[in-house]
Amino acid sequence: MENTDTTRIEIMDVFTDKAVYKLNEKVKINVEINNRNKDNKPYYIGCKIYQLDEIISNTKEIHVLNEGLNKIVIEYLPPVVENRGYGVEIKVQNECKDTAFDVLEHWKVRPRYGFLSDFYKEDEKDEEDISQMSKYHINAVQFYDWMYKHEDLIPGEPYFIDLLDRKLSKEAILGKIKSCHDYNMASIGYGCIYAASKEFYNTHKEWALYTNEDKPQNLGEWFYIMNIASSSPWTKHIIDQFQLAIDKFDFDGIHLDTYGFPKTAYSKLNNERKLEKLDEQFLPLINRTYDRLREVKPEVGLIFNAVSNWAIEAVAPSEQAACYIEVWNPQYKYRHLYELIHRAKELSGKQVILAAYLKCFDKKYDCSPESCLNSLLLTTAVISASGGFQLLLGENNGVLCDPYYVNYGKILDEHTNKVRNYYDFIVRYGDILYDINAKDISMTHANGINTEYIFSGGDFSSYPKEQSIWTQIRETDNCKVIHLVNMMGIDSDIWNEEKKNKPKKVKGIKIQALIDEEILGVYYATPDGEMASSKTLEYTMESMDRGRYICFEVPTVEFWGMVYIKVR
Repeated sequence: MENTDTTRIEIMDVFTDKAVYKLNEKVKINVEINNRNKDNKPYYIGCKIYQLDEIISNTKEIHVLNEGLNKIVIEYLPPVVENRGYGVEIKVQNECKDTAFDVLEHWKVRPRYGFLSDFYKEDEKDEEDISQMSKYHINAVQFYDWMYKHEDLIPGEPYFIDLLDRKLSKEAILGKIKSCHDYNMASIGYGCIYAASKEFYNTHKEWALYTNEDKPQNLGEWFYIMNIASSSPWTKHIIDQFQLAIDKFDFDGIHLDTYGFPKTAYSKLNNERKLEKLDEQFLPLINRTYDRLREVKPEVGLIFNAVSNWAIEAVAPSEQAACYIEVWNPQYKYRHLYELIHRAKELSGKQVILAAYLKCFDKKYDCSPESCLNSLLLTTAVISASGGFQLLLGENNGVLCDPYYVNYGKILDEHTNKVRNYYDFIVRYGDILYDINAKDISMTHANGINTEYIFSGGDFSSYPKEQSIWTQIRETDNCKVIHLVNMMGIDSDIWNEEKKNKPKKVKGIKIQALIDEEILGVYYATPDGEMASSKTLEYTMESMDRGRYICFEVPTVEFWGMVYIKVR
């Protein structure tokens, strides 16, 4: 008989064995339960699998829980459907905890991008960082500054010194690539498209780019900028290096980095001075690289860094796996994050990743951990509600706060569950968050003169700004999605700063929506509660000047809440 003493049973953690799953791959759900009772007795462990609001599997297993920590694995085979996210809810007596997983045909469908930068001797047998990143469902990992030199990627010795004097281990790099593959994470090798050492420049001056004063284009004394024109020998050289990285190290793609400058420069090939426009050279370089690398690995994926959104119009239609933008001033407001994502999707028809580093996590600014967490959650909410992804998290609960990733900051241990809740949420509801065909109607259907969606019970805005609730609305043929990102009590709409206060919780938001389709159900979900499951919202119908409106009330919104209305 099942034990009924619930006071001394606690679910410590629930997580899946991989970051993402392939078709016909079994999911292993790890459940860690602490039993503080003296007697070892059997308990029912319930497992529900959700697809949005629908329960698609509901099982119970009996397990004897010994005194202390118990580690249990529950297996589940998902439906044979690609590109779908699921919620997992585990229950033992009155204790509940949830997680999520998804089944994707390729990481580029929902690119949850993370980073690694520690490849030292002590990292050779360490896969804890990969295991921890898997709990955030990171499915593509940038191996930042893994290489010997920017122009000579493959290290020849077991231990080597990189250009910035770090002593790195080849075994550590290879081991982490294998660990990524074990967790179904794609390993993406960093490679700058035009950077070379001073020594290389001194022996290849014809391959370099120059200012209008005939000085070499460079980044300090570290890196000299090479000519990436199709006719330049450098272009073949660096693509050969990228191919070696795929072939010799088994990377799954290359992160094609740029510095955002120069935008134009002079070349000296064959002693002929010529003005080069780099934005015209990016797409041919990306496509030429892709064609070469897929000869080695057909499913290879490229990510190109459009620094500060420069050249996005040129590179959006290229053979990159997703649009990637490193965000800097003058894109400093929350609304700029939304606009970057919206524009890049329009141009490319691809998913969009923003490298939006949070400087408050840098120790030199001495920001409180709580204000850093507030900043992280608000930025994550804005980017996710916009239908975008963020390169932010990495090894050791790391958070990018600087363009030199080695200087990453960290999330406090006591804050990791809160951040994991957000990443569980974007996986669980990825089907409606990241539908590439969804139409953004935020500016045309709500607020101002627009009356298709009417909000009351707070201050509302069609773009994210301080002291307001951002109403971000998208629709598909069978779903209307309303995001409520709460910035009430937030004094600034600058995204890259600490937020000393949480938003003021808002209760009882009323929504009236003019919807002509048949309503199948209205649901609310948030990553800010104990559980991320969808709550059914009761609604009424009300006749108004424009027609019959559906009317309902939203429960509490802390940082971010999402309403979705199923229609047909």
